[in-house]
Amino acid sequence: MTIERVVEVALRWGDSDSFAHVNNVVFFRLLEEARARVIPNEGPGSTLLKNGLVVAEQQLKYTAPLHYRLEPISVGMSVDHLGGSSFRLAARVFDAHTDVVFAEGFVSLVAYDFATAAPRKLTADERQWLSS
Repeated sequence: MTIERVVEVALRWGDSDSFAHVNNVVFFRLLEEARARVIPNEGPGSTLLKNGLVVAEQQLKYTAPLHYRLEPISVGMSVDHLGGSSFRLAARVFDAHTDVVFAEGFVSLVAYDFATAAPRKLTADERQWLSS
């Protein structure tokens, strides 16, 4: 079973659109912020960022309207697929107090070598961190 990691992310007043909903593009910023907090800068798994990582695909299904609020929103992520040079994070944006899910989907990431401008294989340490 995959353990979901949950991060609290604050909304900004400017995240709302003219209909008073948090704009659909903001949801991808919420996922980006959560990834930045979940993937470590130091220790096991940190080479994912140091060696290079790019987003290959993102998909979200919006399930309830989200309005600006002072309390942070929860973003949960878990590894649901691990390939040779890529992995996929299942993601959901939700209210931790009411369990209302505002959006759910995934983001696929590819280990990338910027020097050669090509995907690279995940290292054994990276694979272990992603599997844990």
